Amino acid sequence: MTLTHFSYSSKNTYDSCPRAYYLSRVRKAEPVPAWYFVIGSAVHAWIEGHLLDPNNVPAIDELFMAEVMKRRAIEPDTTKWLHGGSKDAPVIEERALKLAQDCVEKAVVYLQDIDVWEVELDISGTLPGMTLPLKAYVDVIGEHKKHGPIIGDWKTGKSKPKDAFQLETYNVLRQVAKMYQEHQFKGLWLMLNPDAPKARPIELVKSVESVSGMYGASAERADAGIYPAKPQYNCRFCDMRPNCKTATGINKRTEYYDL
Repeated sequence: MTLTHFSYSSKNTYDSCPRAYYLSRVRKAEPVPAWYFVIGSAVHAWIEGHLLDPNNVPAIDELFMAEVMKRRAIEPDTTKWLHGGSKDAPVIEERALKLAQDCVEKAVVYLQDIDVWEVELDISGTLPGMTLPLKAYVDVIGEHKKHGPIIGDWKTGKSKPKDAFQLETYNVLRQVAKMYQEHQFKGLWLMLNPDAPKARPIELVKSVESVSGMYGASAERADAGIYPAKPQYNCRFCDMRPNCKTATGINKRTEYYDL
């Protein structure tokens, strides 16, 4: 199967486990629902709606429940869903809703300091040296009162990403598309979880060629159909686990998705 595009999340998944990439992106296998995806999807939808039309955005509770219902169609038993938090205090049900509510409250505070220019901007494009286009949507582009022009990404988890490659990707795609060429942008993780530390702005320094090169090998291997499994500790948290014979063993479902 020839791929039509690649992305930052595609690279992350492929580099972590090519088999998980194959199951989720190529075979479109049903994932195990996760409460943290419910929170993230609902919060992102609320912020986008708030920025586009603050008078008509649904309440976060409604958006949260809509995300829950979509996932219940996949797995009705919510005790089987993946979640964050500790074993004794999992972030599920009411705790998950409360976290979503807290996140949108913090988003409103963030937005007081940002003159928003773009919301969910489609900045997809092809980088020099790549045969596959990169699909990318930027959460926020705007001007921060203190930091100047920023490329921002909303995060609902406690920890900020280990590196700035996602933001670097957005910045070079912006350059290739010749958007806002008069500005020098910084990257900013917009940390919404009440327990997350505040992230500092990031100098975006990678060149178009270096970012393209970092995607190249992963994109070429994925496009060539190279999908070995990579058994690891994180398999227990993988939303493709029920579909993977390496993680779950051979059964009717994993045989259906076998290569």
